[in-house]
Amino acid sequence: MRKLVLYSDQVPGLSDKIDFELLNLFDKPNPVIGYIPSAADNERRYFKDRREYYSRIGIELKIYYGPEENYDSKSLSALLSCDAIHLSGGNTYYFLYWLRKRNMIEKLIQYVANGGILIGVSAGAILMTPDISTSHICGDDILEGMNDYRGLNLVDFSFLPHYGTRSIDPDTLRKYSREHGTVIYMCRDSDGIIIDGDVIKCIGDVTLIDNRPLFK
Repeated sequence: MRKLVLYSDQVPGLSDKIDFELLNLFDKPNPVIGYIPSAADNERRYFKDRREYYSRIGIELKIYYGPEENYDSKSLSALLSCDAIHLSGGNTYYFLYWLRKRNMIEKLIQYVANGGILIGVSAGAILMTPDISTSHICGDDILEGMNDYRGLNLVDFSFLPHYGTRSIDPDTLRKYSREHGTVIYMCRDSDGIIIDGDVIKCIGDVTLIDNRPLFK
């Protein structure tokens, strides 16, 4: 039973609806979350910011696991024992590179299969899709030499965060949907998507683009 939360962004006071749905996914009080950053956060600036965010809704962000930094099997074990894992925002290509380098892709897929909740914000949410290249539409620079854009493939759609905060040509989105044979869910920053098993629940202002060809 996969349990996934895809945030466009986490905005205190504006993301309450999706925060509430997240809380309902846990089967215990006072859950503990682990955190994987998209890039090194040596001063733990972003980790502390997210810890404060979760604290206000009764969740403890406790474990920091940075694939780009020094790590060991003990810290990995602590991460995978958390009730949920948070995948941060940032450059999606760079994030995927380090997850692959540390052999984390299969571990995260298995974590979800074992009942762990995976939470993604922006880049972290895009990583859950079959192909992360919608992040280029959002403005992410493609990592030099990278040509494999396969994500975790935990959902069967594409995700476009930050809808409404930047100008995106609708024809670009329709072309992407057609060429990749996928639907695209576009979310404003206060909103997102909850996946509970086979149920997809759109929270807030979520727009669907479906320009898939009728016949392949």
